[in-house]
This record gives sequence, structure tokens and C-alpha cells, in this order.
Amino acid sequence: MHKFSFIIVLLFYQIALSEIKVNSIISLNKNIPEECGLSFLIENNEKFINASISIKKVENDETITKFTVNSPKPVNSSDLLTNSSKISEIIGNGKTLESGYESKGKTNQDSTTFFFQEILIGGGTLVINNIPYEITGPIDSKVRLEYLFCTGEMFLPNYKKNE
Repeated sequence: MHKFSFIIVLLFYQIALSEIKVNSIISLNKNIPEECGLSFLIENNEKFINASISIKKVENDETITKFTVNSPKPVNSSDLLTNSSKISEIIGNGKTLESGYESKGKTNQDSTTFFFQEILIGGGTLVINNIPYEITGPIDSKVRLEYLFCTGEMFLPNYKKNE
């Protein structure tokens, strides 16, 4: 029983020492948003872990969602959770890379939109190698506005490519 208590205390200690900084991701192509998302910087014992989630519009207004984790230590598993969903269930399972973890694929716009809405307002939990890092919601208003502006512009019908 004491070993179990020690693990919980150690896990809480890990969560308490980690601060997550959230920033927006905005990638432009000819001044039109091409990719929008959120990046998470975790400073933990002077080591940095970068995670990000972004969406990119492709042909026929379909979207590709990408979730990545870059870490100085190997990443065997990772997920991003909100109150009612997991990015692993929206995108599917990812793969371990030399410098981290990546999952990407075509996703349902409604599920993806709801996921981002939940993370922006309610926060979530970033889980890396079974260690949870809490993302406190609501996300900073500047970051929320940048993300919402980016996606709003990305999906404007008057930005469709002339073929």
C-alpha cells in the first residue's frame, strides 16, 4: 500500500512541477491561413517538451489533424484529452518517432471542432508516457482569438483556389 501511495505522490509532484505554456499556431500561404492550432510547451526540471495540435484544410474542405510531441526523452505513448474526448480516438493511433511522437490523418470536422472548443474553454490533459500534464482552461484569450481568427479565415469560401 505504501508503494502505491508513493507513486501517487510522485505523480502529483510531477504534475505540480510542470507548467504548460500555450501558444497559437498560424501558418500562412499567400496571406491565407493554411494551418491553425495550439502548441504546448512544458518545462520540467529544465527540460522542455513541445507538443502541438493543428488542423489543415485540404481539397473538398476536408481537414487533416496533426498531433505531435517532441521530447528529449523517448516517447512511447501520448494522447491529448478533453472532458469528453481523446485525440487518439479522433485521429487514430500515432507512431513513435526518433524525437517524439506523431499522429495525423483526415478527421471529421465536427468532432475536431468540438475537440478544439473543449480544449480552448475547458482545458484538458496532455498525457506523455502515462504522465499527465494539466492544461488549465480557459486558454488565454489572446491565444483563443488567434486560433478562432485563423480557422475562420481558413474556411472562408472566398479563399477557394481558382482552378
